[in-house]
Amino acid sequence: MAIRKILSLLRGLVLDSDEQAFVRHNRAFWKGPVPEPNGEILIEETVFASTIIAVSYVANVLAQKYRSSITVYSGKRSLFLPRSVRRIYQSFGSRFLFYSDHTVQKVVEVLFEDVYPKIKSKRDVEQLAIDGVPIGDLVYDTHLRKYLIPTIDIASEEFKQTLRESLCLYLYWEGYFKQHTVKAVIVSHCVYSWNAIILRVAVHQSIPVYQATAQGLYYITESHNYRAYNEFIDYPKSFQEMDNQEKRAAYAEAESRLALRFAGHVGVDMHYSKKSAYTPVVNEKRIVAESPRIKMLIATHCFFDSPHPYGNNLFPDFYEWLTFLGEISERTNYDWYIKTHPDFLPGNLEVIDGFLGKYSKFNLIPSDTSHHQLIKEGIDFALTVYGTIGFEYAAQGVTVINASICNPHIAYDFNLHPETVKEYEQILLNCESQKIHIEDNKVYEYYYCRFINQFDNWIYKDYDSFILKIGGYSQQAGSISYRQFLDEFSTIRNEEIIGALEKFIESNDYCLAYKHTRPAS
Repeated sequence: MAIRKILSLLRGLVLDSDEQAFVRHNRAFWKGPVPEPNGEILIEETVFASTIIAVSYVANVLAQKYRSSITVYSGKRSLFLPRSVRRIYQSFGSRFLFYSDHTVQKVVEVLFEDVYPKIKSKRDVEQLAIDGVPIGDLVYDTHLRKYLIPTIDIASEEFKQTLRESLCLYLYWEGYFKQHTVKAVIVSHCVYSWNAIILRVAVHQSIPVYQATAQGLYYITESHNYRAYNEFIDYPKSFQEMDNQEKRAAYAEAESRLALRFAGHVGVDMHYSKKSAYTPVVNEKRIVAESPRIKMLIATHCFFDSPHPYGNNLFPDFYEWLTFLGEISERTNYDWYIKTHPDFLPGNLEVIDGFLGKYSKFNLIPSDTSHHQLIKEGIDFALTVYGTIGFEYAAQGVTVINASICNPHIAYDFNLHPETVKEYEQILLNCESQKIHIEDNKVYEYYYCRFINQFDNWIYKDYDSFILKIGGYSQQAGSISYRQFLDEFSTIRNEEIIGALEKFIESNDYCLAYKHTRPAS
């Protein structure tokens, strides 16, 4: 282990051949720091190579637009970028800002003593805002992720520490924006305190914020809940703008892609997926009991991952959601089943075991059980907060009940979307009258908008092919991303990327789309 750590440190000191090539590329194509800048563009540090490429473009286009310098910052106490990665940032004109919370340590306790006594419940954590800047959901998700726990104990010292650290970030960035002329901020994620408090403060102060990755680019505003990936609220409108021939082609393509997913192919329009939940039925033993009772399937989420990627849900976290369902189960005569995702994180099963011991009607299904088998054996309803099962089960005629109105399927009626906990409770207690008519074309419309019509080819000519070439989604963190980018690079390609960026930035649209790549008519 010690040798491996030493080798890793040494590796961080030296650029490999792909990184060297990317540095040379940057020095040739970017003009370097703007002389006598009028302000600065802040970019969040990352070691993810494909994201660095995306950020290099957005930062330089913004720097030219605003005649500003480029500053790399960290949302944590120190910027621990390897020396090799720092050289890559420097090659496209960046300098570095080392975050330190000592400047706000004296005032953070004053703020903490004002804020903490007002927090009486988990919902109070979610709703926490400082001077109109909402940060509660970020505090919540940060705490779960940091300690790998399923829910919050607001009385714990660990939670108090998470709250203090988040308040430090808020005070630091509020003070920084007052003392510096920041023209724009570029982040890699819109969740967790260390990533997203800066963007919430910036948006509140009318500073443009962008989330940039090789897969997409978003202009972050309050109207889209301070988040990326919320374009689903506009899907029906954008689909209706297509002509009938385009719609027919979209339906056909979506149906074909869904057929691949249901045939058990891994990673269909979900690059991060490592296992399929729709393998052919191989378990000869029946899973769902033969009975006249209603069959309920709970499709769990990772307890430790961000519960709030799209906004606040009916329950503050997945533990509270499952607790509520456990209590409902005791009031019904249904058959209740729980299924985890095939590639869930360690620790989740132990939490679920606790629910199985507490609620006698819960039955755990083996994680590798195919959904085809469950549907065939008679699952009547599937329950999720905002998961992909919402469209997957709908495509196969099963009613899905979401526990959030901040879910990707909210614009369509092929799921049930209760708006309050009370409404959710009434639906669950009266499932015999809750079956809905599902239009296949509405599911296909959603799938097309969500997975096929998304513009993810702005850095790489074909993002899907890029992921296949490098050996999977996680491999884009490495320097092979630089090699693939440079292999297909040309001056024409460079002009295409910059042209699309300039058009997108001027438009104030929510996300980079195909329309931004088209020449002006």
